[in-house]
Amino acid sequence: MWNCGSYPWLGGWMMGHSLWGILLLVGLSALIWTMLRTRREGNSVADRSDSLEILKLRLAKGEITIEEYNTLKSIL
Repeated sequence: MWNCGSYPWLGGWMMGHSLWGILLLVGLSALIWTMLRTRREGNSVADRSDSLEILKLRLAKGEITIEEYNTLKSIL
């Protein structure tokens, strides 16, 4: 008499929608995690080159000495 949904193999209407909700949540979480991981890995090279450019500018302006420049460059 009571039809619990079109998909009896999923345990009725509520179970079917719960399963799709869980799959959607897992998929979105994996997508966000992948995007954040790629973003973090991609920025490390750019950050290093940006830092070296800043050091070169500070040396050119006379804000730091050559010794300070070499010390900071070796840290980077």
